Amino acid sequence: MTKTTDFFKLTDEQTTRLLSDRVIDNRQITMTQAINYLLGKQEVKSLDIAVGYFYLSGLLLVKDVFTDFMNQRNGHFRILMGNETNKATVKLLDTNSEGNYYQYIYNQSKSDTAQVSDQEFLAMVEEWLAQGRIEVKVYTGEANYFHAKSYLFASSQNADEGTAIVGSSNFSRNGLEGNTELNVLSKDNYLALHRWYSNLWLSEEEVQDFSPDLIKIVHSNVSDKPQGLPYKTVEETYFDFANLYAKPYTELDPKKDWVKDLYPHQRSGVVAIKDRLDTFGTAVLSDGVGLGKTRTAAGVLRKYMESETVNKVLILADSKLHTQWREEMKAVGVAPDQYTLMSRDELVRRPLKEIDRMHFTLIVVDEAHQGFKNSRTRSYRTLQRIKRKFPDTKGLMLTATPWNNRRDDVLNIGLLFMNLDGVPADRTYKQYLLLGGTTGKTVKKLAADDKAFNEFWRDLYLQRTRHTYGGQGAQFPKRNFPSIAIPYEPQKEQIFSDNFEAIANLHFPYMDPITYVDPNKDRSMAKQLKLLLLKRADSSWIAFRDSLENIEGRLLKLKKRFEQDIMLKKGKGLLRAYQNLLGEAYDLSNYQSENLGFFVVDGQEENLDEQEQNSKLRKQQYLDHITEQIESIKVNTATKVVEEMYQDIVADLSILQRLIERLNKAYVKIDEKLDTVLKQVDYEVQQHHKVILVSQFADTVQYYYDALYAHFNGDNQGHDDQHPLNLPMGKVLGGGNNDGNRLNQDQASKQAILESFSPRSKNRLDLLGTPQEIELLVGTDTISTGQNLQDAVTLMNIDLPYNPMTLEQRIGRIDRPRKDAKTGEIYIYTFPAYRSIESQLKMTQRLGTKMEGIISDTEFDDVVLPEYQHYLQNMNKKPAKAVETMLNETDAKLTYQGGMSAEQHSEQYQEANRRMYDYRSNGFKKLAKPAVPTFSFSKVKEGSSAAVVTLHYRDVNGSELQDENVLINLTNQTTSTIIEVEKEFRAALGHSIMTTGEFNQNKALALVSRAKDGIKQAIKAKIDQYNSQQLSMKDNMSDLADSTSSKAAANIRSSTKANPAYVANRMQECGLKPSDLKGIVSYIQTITKEDITEYAIVKEIAANVDRFWEHFDSYSELFSPDRLEVMNDLGEQRKQVDSRAADYEKSSFDILLGNLIAATEERN
Repeated sequence: MTKTTDFFKLTDEQTTRLLSDRVIDNRQITMTQAINYLLGKQEVKSLDIAVGYFYLSGLLLVKDVFTDFMNQRNGHFRILMGNETNKATVKLLDTNSEGNYYQYIYNQSKSDTAQVSDQEFLAMVEEWLAQGRIEVKVYTGEANYFHAKSYLFASSQNADEGTAIVGSSNFSRNGLEGNTELNVLSKDNYLALHRWYSNLWLSEEEVQDFSPDLIKIVHSNVSDKPQGLPYKTVEETYFDFANLYAKPYTELDPKKDWVKDLYPHQRSGVVAIKDRLDTFGTAVLSDGVGLGKTRTAAGVLRKYMESETVNKVLILADSKLHTQWREEMKAVGVAPDQYTLMSRDELVRRPLKEIDRMHFTLIVVDEAHQGFKNSRTRSYRTLQRIKRKFPDTKGLMLTATPWNNRRDDVLNIGLLFMNLDGVPADRTYKQYLLLGGTTGKTVKKLAADDKAFNEFWRDLYLQRTRHTYGGQGAQFPKRNFPSIAIPYEPQKEQIFSDNFEAIANLHFPYMDPITYVDPNKDRSMAKQLKLLLLKRADSSWIAFRDSLENIEGRLLKLKKRFEQDIMLKKGKGLLRAYQNLLGEAYDLSNYQSENLGFFVVDGQEENLDEQEQNSKLRKQQYLDHITEQIESIKVNTATKVVEEMYQDIVADLSILQRLIERLNKAYVKIDEKLDTVLKQVDYEVQQHHKVILVSQFADTVQYYYDALYAHFNGDNQGHDDQHPLNLPMGKVLGGGNNDGNRLNQDQASKQAILESFSPRSKNRLDLLGTPQEIELLVGTDTISTGQNLQDAVTLMNIDLPYNPMTLEQRIGRIDRPRKDAKTGEIYIYTFPAYRSIESQLKMTQRLGTKMEGIISDTEFDDVVLPEYQHYLQNMNKKPAKAVETMLNETDAKLTYQGGMSAEQHSEQYQEANRRMYDYRSNGFKKLAKPAVPTFSFSKVKEGSSAAVVTLHYRDVNGSELQDENVLINLTNQTTSTIIEVEKEFRAALGHSIMTTGEFNQNKALALVSRAKDGIKQAIKAKIDQYNSQQLSMKDNMSDLADSTSSKAAANIRSSTKANPAYVANRMQECGLKPSDLKGIVSYIQTITKEDITEYAIVKEIAANVDRFWEHFDSYSELFSPDRLEVMNDLGEQRKQVDSRAADYEKSSFDILLGNLIAATEERN
């Protein structure tokens, strides 16, 4: 009875038994099954066996997996064999014993081979023997028997690790599955057995080469084999292709503990990110919330440190994330002395001399969208300076929200550490960067070019989300979104309804008071404040009342000044008093904090980005403009606006005092929202769920924490072991100290509180079940970034942020991947007040399209307002699905869909590269004189012929332009890719046409001739494409230059020539050398309209260069040494661009390799 293929496979139960018991006796598990299992592993590329006797027919039992091993993996198979008949017996039979012993083996092999009827397989064995990939030696030593039985499986013949089978089985049908044998599987003994085998194999006294004789035996048994001159094989073509394109690849050892702890997506992420860093000098890891970016990044660092190519690492992260980074680095086995942790603020405060000594081999930037999406920020320029000083520095950027930003921001993040030399020449974005550097205009044009941008994204960014990852290798818990409506009594419902009109009618006259003089000036800060007030009203009545009282206090102070000073004066006196008021209002050093400070969302102050608008230059410009406006005010205007402002003060106070009075009266007895939240907390606690409550506002957190503590614990302070707390809890407010943080009623650090709340996820199992463990956590969004709190399953949102990504970050604290199937469910509560929602919706509709600018200009960075607006609308239609819908919309928006995903592209390339690199690692015996050079021929039914050529671009004069290797699909006569050509060559492995006897040489040469015609067609299209790019480069070169900037630069040169002493003196007064003038001019030429702040200065220079030199001290920051050096580098880069066209007739190509498919009709 013929055995099916399935017979030779191991079931899951058998695999488990093999790996645990390690016994192979041909009863429960056969040697055939074990060899199939081990030889089927893709990493196995070497098999060494030592047996008493080797039967070629035994290979038929593992034919399929052995063929894959030899053809697809360039496997090497060595056989060291003895003879079943011992030498003593042979001596008794014949005095010429040595010769007879060898002849006996020869005869046995011949007899065995004659019984093999699979002619195709025999032909392949003959080929493998001829190529030296199967080698056979016979033991001829002094020992009476060669009785060894060992099978060694490894990634290469020189590997120190592998798998061994040692026991009693010969390589025969009976030994592999017929007899009851005893063999043992082992990894521990592999190295010792490998050394024993190698020593014996290399011995000149004890072994004799049998391969030539076996070749003769096999050859004589291959019937009707066509004779003729040999062709190059597909295997050799694939080997040559691998030598051209295969690169060393990153591989993680699954046996290492730190690798075992990674999820599958983190393992692939480590490999993908490291490959990008090695190729481009930079990579952007933009996995979604909850996928563990920090652990993936830590894994990259660990992998680098194992190879010692990276030994000095700087991690730039907000100070509040330093503890998490230390924990993650510890988890992968990286010691604290192997890296430096620093915040952005710490970095930019360092003196330039110190920065110039910061030679790090790798810099990791956490939350890269904060401070590095704008190339003009001080943080960005500082890292640019380090990269310029030390070009070998690599940069790993982490951001969960790349598509929360503009394309320009995505480009700036990726460009910071890019090694332009590592970018392939065919990348469109490379041409932009060579032409224009990283100027604002270059980035804008690149962002507008879909093809160039998609290439950039695929090369540098790796983005996976909870949805696109799909739980491969891990499971996410099911999300539930309970929405608990608040049953407010009528008077409170009325307050929420009236809030819209009341707040919409507020003027906030102390905010941006220049708008009373200049009515065209947009009052964005006042509009933002109106939105904030509605949001605080939705959060808690305490937060709302505190805000109103703060504003009331400001207005009472202003009213008093008007009544006791300004309004008592007339004429010029009133004008001067009013001008003094405006001057004090626009003290820009603290204007933002004085006007908005008490509304800043807790924790945001640590993340404020030092964007250019906060620079001295921007402030100076703004102050100059305001000063001019204030000085130009006339007496009549002042008299009019003073009265108008006073009336607005009085009106606002009336509204505010009415609101405060109504709030205090309405909430004197009951807070329905608080009671509803308490009820739901009670329910979740009874389900033995740990609970997190989150609010944007610190005063709301304080209010709820006090109420929750009193509800569950009364006056118990938690200090008496005899009277334990009913519900231990903690509070985290964030900020730079622990003043507001509480562990029950004791002050504690944020870290201590989070460890007490989630000891399992924080690896603090010693806290489990102790009085230090807590069940409830109340905090601001400072706990929403970078924390794993998955001991909890319930999240209660006291309020919702305008930015849905902030909500996603909150959820990400408990929605983490899990390796087991028992993932359970999580609960994400919201507590909507419908009248409050209506007021917010009305306000967003009134502000319309201005709303996004209003909020994104201030501390609500990167806001995604359309989704929040949809949420407000859906709450009136489908409240149960409103939050989930908002999050899904946001996820779809933030996941870039630009052709093939970076992950897909990366993994396909990684797999192809791994196959090629592994294939070439075993070497290959090349054919000395093939019948047709360069090409191999194959007889596959499907697929495409392909070739690799070197194209020599030459101009019309025959002058050299550049050389480029081009991959060509000869079937389609088009250019191709490494991934596609590797696929075609791999499909043809094992299907080589061996000799001219199989395929007439003249027919083969005709096929080559047609292939060359196809190459010419592809080359012509390639040259046309090259010339199109060159023409585009010419257009872009002129387009990238700004006429106003060019004029400004020319004005500076002219003024310097006209008055060199004056210019030199002005520069020296500002700490610059006259030699810096070249850098200033170069920098001026890079400034475009997109660089709003700098372009205003450029226009001034173009209009009046004398004014520029007169106020040069105000602009000195613009021409700081770090900027000038960077711009000089950009200038040098731009000089390297050559825009000459290539001429088809003068250009030429050389064929490096190729494989041609010969159709059946062509071969006959």
